[in-house]
This record gives sequence, C-alpha cells and structure tokens, in this order.
Amino acid sequence: MSTSKLSIDDIISAGYELKSAEKGSWRVYDEDNPIPGYFEFDWLSSRFPDLYHEFALSTIGLISKLHTIIDLSNMNVLDVGAGTGRSSIELSKKAKMVHSTDVYRSVIDFGKNEIQRLGIQNIEYTYGDRDHLPFRDNTFDAVVFSWAESNHEEAYRVLKNNGYLIKMASITEALCGEITDYLHGTNTNDSYIFSPNFPDEFEKQDETVFSGTPLVDSVSVYRFTYLSKYKSYEELASIVGRLYGPKAKHFFTERKQDTFSWRLELKIGQVRK
Repeated sequence: MSTSKLSIDDIISAGYELKSAEKGSWRVYDEDNPIPGYFEFDWLSSRFPDLYHEFALSTIGLISKLHTIIDLSNMNVLDVGAGTGRSSIELSKKAKMVHSTDVYRSVIDFGKNEIQRLGIQNIEYTYGDRDHLPFRDNTFDAVVFSWAESNHEEAYRVLKNNGYLIKMASITEALCGEITDYLHGTNTNDSYIFSPNFPDEFEKQDETVFSGTPLVDSVSVYRFTYLSKYKSYEELASIVGRLYGPKAKHFFTERKQDTFSWRLELKIGQVRK
C-alpha cells in the first residue's frame, strides 16, 4: 500500500492505518481529480506526511509565540493531534517533557523518525484519540491543540489544577491564511492584517470558548501575523498546489512569492479543579 496508487475507497477503508506513500510522491497527481482530494488535510497528511511537514511552518510561529507567553521549562506537556511533529519539536525546545498523540499511524511513524533524526530526547509519541486520551487524570501541566480538533472535557481530565489548556491555529475568518479570500472569491479579510507590521491583538474571553471548562480566570486570546518562509516560490507553489489546488499554486507562482502569511491565534486558559 505504501507505493501503489490508491483509490478513495482504499484510503477510507484503511482509515487510521493508512500507510504513507514514498517521500516526494505527492508531486505527481491528477490535477483535476487528485486522491486524496484538495483540502482533505487528514488524508493528505496521513498519506503524504512529508508534504504536510514541509507545509506546516506556521506551527513554528504559533509555538514560538507561546514560548513568549508561558514558561514551559518545568512542565510536562501533552500535544494532542501532534501529527508529523512540528508542534512537538518546537514545544520540546522549552518543555521538560512532551507527550505527543495522534491516531494516524503514518504521521506517528514520521514524527518518531524525525525526532530520532534530530536527536531529541524529550518527546514521546503515543497512539491516542483526543476523545479517549490514554493518560491518567491530573497528569499534565499543559495540553496543546495545534491545528487540531479539541475535546475540552478530556483535556480537562488529564490536566492538573492550574494547568494550561491551549488552542492554536489561524483566525477562523482566514483558515487558508492570506489566500483565503482569493480561493473562495470572498472579501472577508482586510489584506493588511497579513502584513508583517500589522499589530498584535489581545483580548479576554469567557469559559464558553472552552465549552464551559472550569477556569481560574478568563481565556487569554492572542492574535499576531506570521510569515512562513519556504525554500523558493516554486517549492511553495508546489506544496500549496497539492493541498489547495491549481488556483493556490497560481497565486504564488504569479507573484514569485516564497512566503505564506497567516493571522494566527492562541487561546489560553488555566483550569480550576
């Protein structure tokens, strides 16, 4: 399964056990009918973990910002939906220990190989579903959901009192970053928010943001602009072309642009038990 061409039925049948394709094989596909399809990020990352790992540079921006807000140096951190390990690798630069979980075997294998290649000693991968985390109650100092769907009840269960519940991704109005409106033919976002000098924002929100999870105080929300820089505009165009389709590829090729700008958001709350 790792080298042969799969149909969408094969992929769905394989589910969480979908095997990864050969490195770089994502570059050859039917542009009109790609399998997996455009925007199918779970299937794309599990089938082509190297593609997703090269794309996910915005995660570096998210974790770097987190390090300026919370000192993780003495903390045991759980990274839920860790995927290929971008978030875990960045978390490990400050955290005492990072426990990484995912349900897709191929991305777990990729992540394990990556941390071994980098010689990182404080990351441990565990197969785990966000809805049934394989950890005891009151285990972690922080639980992180980076570009991952969250289960607040499970996160609360495994967090210690005063532990940090952290969600991070792009702002909801721009899930495709600076090309959101371009791809969808909308005019929702002011293009200036993707400029590097656009100011950071901060606000407080109540616990409903985390499904009513008991918190010590309000949820702190941080928004900032981050530019992911790639090896070349050709490489960036190839990556986004496979993920988002020909229109995205054209955007970066036409501009000869090797950066991808995001308006990112961190939501942080301390749980009360």
